[in-house]
Amino acid sequence: MEFSGIEIRGQDSALRYLKSVVEKGRIPPTLMFVGKNGVGRFLTAIAFSAKLNCEEGNALCVEKIKNGLSPNVHIIGRGKSVITINDVRNMINDSFVPLSNGYRVNILDNAENATLQAFNSMLKYLEEPPERTVNILITSDETNLLETIRSRSVKVRFNSLPSNVIYQYLINHGVDDEKAFLVSHFADGSMENLDVYITDEFLEHRKAFLSALLSFLLNETVSSAVYKKWQSVFPDLSARQSAVKFFDFVSLLIRDILFISILHEKEEIANIDFLGYIADRFSVIKKASVERMFEIVKNGREALFTNANPQYIVMDALFAMKEVVR
Repeated sequence: MEFSGIEIRGQDSALRYLKSVVEKGRIPPTLMFVGKNGVGRFLTAIAFSAKLNCEEGNALCVEKIKNGLSPNVHIIGRGKSVITINDVRNMINDSFVPLSNGYRVNILDNAENATLQAFNSMLKYLEEPPERTVNILITSDETNLLETIRSRSVKVRFNSLPSNVIYQYLINHGVDDEKAFLVSHFADGSMENLDVYITDEFLEHRKAFLSALLSFLLNETVSSAVYKKWQSVFPDLSARQSAVKFFDFVSLLIRDILFISILHEKEEIANIDFLGYIADRFSVIKKASVERMFEIVKNGREALFTNANPQYIVMDALFAMKEVVR
């Protein structure tokens, strides 16, 4: 669907809501865009900013907003691991009556990365924003935002993208059919990292890792082999970032085992190149075992936010899952 001349895929429900609040003139002062990375939340925030500030057909105005050149649109948190109190203070201090009868739009990307001090500084501003001001908080996990922040925001849910949307995007960008089909499934509804996923090097390392992991769970290889294979999948990430990705990939694989071996459904399989292997080698696994594996992954991911060693957390989870399978 097109919004302010910007093509946004797979988020028709969110776009319909945003168009309706503009048409009715009932624009909430604070919106919270909730959904995983890579599904169009930031692009939608840009398009919504353009809708509030650009006349129909004014492509130059839209381009200025897309390129961060509009004085009416302020973006913080984009590409940052932490949003500080100074970031929020600068946003507040820079607030002014918007130009050309438009709207001042503050976009806080990765809002869950704000410090407690930043949240507290933000709170009063959200309670009494200046006239013709809209704040957009973008987050993948709303539970990491203060309840007082969430209660003052109108939530707009962004869904995971259908695999066919990602497939068509890849085809349109010159990726061959077989590779596009594979990547569109294990991308798990997100456009994030597609430029990495389509490389032959990544696909080779991903397949080697999943093969080693499945063999380990069946007690056919050692844990060090699994970990070594994983380190080749995302070699440039920090230990903690790599561990987060590890649990994401393992969670998808466990979900595939659930769909194939317990529910006997194949439509939602992520790792489609391992469908036959899982159907053959995990045919007798019990539902309770799969549920326990999900719990291990959940606990491991939560443990990453403590001061524990990420490698230790990953290895501990590996051995715990193998015990479940045995």
